[in-house]
Amino acid sequence: MEKKKIIVIDDIEMNRMILKEAFKKEYDVLEAENGAVGLEKIKENQDSLSAVFLDIIMPEMDGFGVLQELNISSLIQKIPVFLITTDATSAVIERAYDYGAVDVIPKPFNIMVIKRRVQNMIEFFEAKRQSDSDIVQIDQVLQMQREDLNQAVGSLIGYICEAIESRSVGESDHVNRVRKMTRALAKEFAFQHPEFGLKDDIIDSIASASVLHDVGKVFVREEILAKATDLPPEEMSEIQVAPTYGAKLLNRVQGIPEPFFTFAKEICRSHMERWDGKGYPDGLKENQIPLSAQLAGLAEAYDVLISTRVYKKAYSHDKAVQMILDGECGTFNPDLIECLKKAAAEFEKIVLDK
Repeated sequence: MEKKKIIVIDDIEMNRMILKEAFKKEYDVLEAENGAVGLEKIKENQDSLSAVFLDIIMPEMDGFGVLQELNISSLIQKIPVFLITTDATSAVIERAYDYGAVDVIPKPFNIMVIKRRVQNMIEFFEAKRQSDSDIVQIDQVLQMQREDLNQAVGSLIGYICEAIESRSVGESDHVNRVRKMTRALAKEFAFQHPEFGLKDDIIDSIASASVLHDVGKVFVREEILAKATDLPPEEMSEIQVAPTYGAKLLNRVQGIPEPFFTFAKEICRSHMERWDGKGYPDGLKENQIPLSAQLAGLAEAYDVLISTRVYKKAYSHDKAVQMILDGECGTFNPDLIECLKKAAAEFEKIVLDK
């Protein structure tokens, strides 16, 4: 088994020899005669280094310069650094700790004391590294479980929503296309507006949650959904209150993982809201509307236009895009409209691939 390494960075050869002799049985001892060389050797051997002994006063780069660079690279958190100095004043000790050194060892050396202090700290750092590694592995397993759960829940809900949608649309692929279009629109928005921090996992959750946009239709009478004529006010109000009931239904469901659950409720309740406040059910306007609902709402509006419904014919892709740009489906976030222009070709491809 290959020995772990320590490095002694000191411009005085005798100091390097003393520490090398003290630790050579347990460790492969590296040496450096100045801070610049020492820093390079630390970086080259960072995965096998157990400790760094660092003098303060050296040519080219002093000990505090090395500590500063180790802070910048975050190596100070992974490798214990022991400052060795003849100037162990309170000011030097305080500055050393501020820079992240774990201990200050005064010269001349007391080898017995040094070995005990150093070994205790090395064992502590090795235990911490093992703990950190275990945490990472556990987190990876949990993430895989969350992804499996998200996929299972999403698939089940998708089938339910397809069944709901078929009551009024006459086809079952609407929710799947909305999911794909929501993802395409969200990716374009993330590219154009990185300040929102839409990472891929968030985009996937929003897209998956979009399949629930019309779950509230389960509360709408089938004869209303099947009407080919304009609805009277009392029947239209039943349509407009459906998103509220859908969101309340989702609130009663237990075991749906986050952030999928939050996005699903936002989309279900607010995907019919419009930028100018003339949507429903709550009359939200502008960024009062959750971004997830804005994304799914625009994707759904496009898909409704290019689909045949009992009350309308299917429009062409170009016509559907132009109708949205002209505000014939209500107003949308101007930033999303710009994203639609960029994502329009991907929308058309999704339709053609059906």
